[in-house]
Amino acid sequence: MIIRELERHEIRGVWSLDRAEVIDNVYYHEGGRLVLKPEHYDMDGWPPGEPEQYGPILLGCFDRGGTFYGAFDGQTLVGAVVLESKLIGRAGDQLQLKFLHVSRSYRKARLGRTLFEKAVAKARELGARRLYISSTPSENTVQFYLHLGCQVTEEVDEELFELEPQDIHLEFDIPA
Repeated sequence: MIIRELERHEIRGVWSLDRAEVIDNVYYHEGGRLVLKPEHYDMDGWPPGEPEQYGPILLGCFDRGGTFYGAFDGQTLVGAVVLESKLIGRAGDQLQLKFLHVSRSYRKARLGRTLFEKAVAKARELGARRLYISSTPSENTVQFYLHLGCQVTEEVDEELFELEPQDIHLEFDIPA
């Protein structure tokens, strides 16, 4: 497995990641706490239109100086993480973890953790003190971030919340 920075022309490859997942429970943020509710979804890949909608957003992030790491098994992209370059938050000390996906057959092998740690190291290098994460509310995804030490944010970024109000908005304190 090789993890390296992606070049701009490789960004479209993220849509080849196998996002398939059966979801049985979804988190909601209610009354200041996370509430898990049964909801069933059989995600058979990317939702229709997502590559067309988010592709330009990812390219814009790259053009602003965002960091893109890809994990390769041979020539096949099997995981990716994207770190936005623009500092956000009241103190201007947060960077957004914009994208983190690992192909289905590579999950539960610590690849997601490794990609997350690469993003944390880069964010620290760029002077950030925290990561901001808009997490898909599925049980597995939220539990992944909580297991890494992320917490529900007390300081919701209004712009990001407006874009993804159903997501669980988290933050991660970057160790010095």
